[in-house]
Amino acid sequence: MTQYELYRYNRSRVEDPAGDNPALLLAAERQWISSVLPTRGLADMPTTLRELQQRLTKLIATEQETLPASARFVAEEMTLSQFRVLVQEFAVDGLTEAQTFYYVMPRLTLAAQMPMLRIIIDEFGAGNPRRAHTNLYVELLRELGMPTDLTAYEQRVCEECLGFVNLFYWLTLRADDPSYFAGAITYLETAIPVFFECYVQACERLDIRHSDYYSEHQHIDQFHAIEGQRLLRAMDTSASLDPGKAWTGAWLTSTVTATAFEAAVSKARCDAQQDVQEGVA
Repeated sequence: MTQYELYRYNRSRVEDPAGDNPALLLAAERQWISSVLPTRGLADMPTTLRELQQRLTKLIATEQETLPASARFVAEEMTLSQFRVLVQEFAVDGLTEAQTFYYVMPRLTLAAQMPMLRIIIDEFGAGNPRRAHTNLYVELLRELGMPTDLTAYEQRVCEECLGFVNLFYWLTLRADDPSYFAGAITYLETAIPVFFECYVQACERLDIRHSDYYSEHQHIDQFHAIEGQRLLRAMDTSASLDPGKAWTGAWLTSTVTATAFEAAVSKARCDAQQDVQEGVA
């Protein structure tokens, strides 16, 4: 299985939710998810909401204490041509932002749907097309002289970045418990405001005007982090939260996101270097 094959299946499910499930592909997806987790699974699982919250706080604090060298490179050294590659690698995500979130809604209790609904409303610009996160990404692409059509990127981006997109299809559509998604979204919305600082700094340094996609996330995801905590509490109140599965979802998202970012930055370095070499030749 390639991540592209899995991605094309996932997109077809959005367009045709009742379509057939290819058993071999989904078995390969389960194998991929299992391969990301430690061989013996995650030890010492949280069993209460409080333990889960403490674990999430510690994970995010640890990540933010020392940002990876790749983030410093993006902020301080990445060239414009390299930044275009980085933008390219996350274009499949940016051009389909939050579309999979719809599919987790029926799996949640009514009380748990409310914080998710507030997150979704923000993702789509509170009804203002110009502020929808996908359109903010489109404006960034246009300024950089890049295609704005999703199909231009589907077979171009690296496996790891498609894996980031595919993870959320699994979390919303096929994970056996929405607790996985609840942990994942709470982690991601809490971590992004700090991590996106390297993108904002790069845009300022490179004089990129349409950087709202990144700065808007820094602003709104602070509120989404609060909604994520409300989601966890609502699920806990209705006894529909499995803290261990929520922690697993958060850990998976942390791991897959970091892997995708490192792969994208590495590709940006390599592609730009190849362009220089070809120019010299």
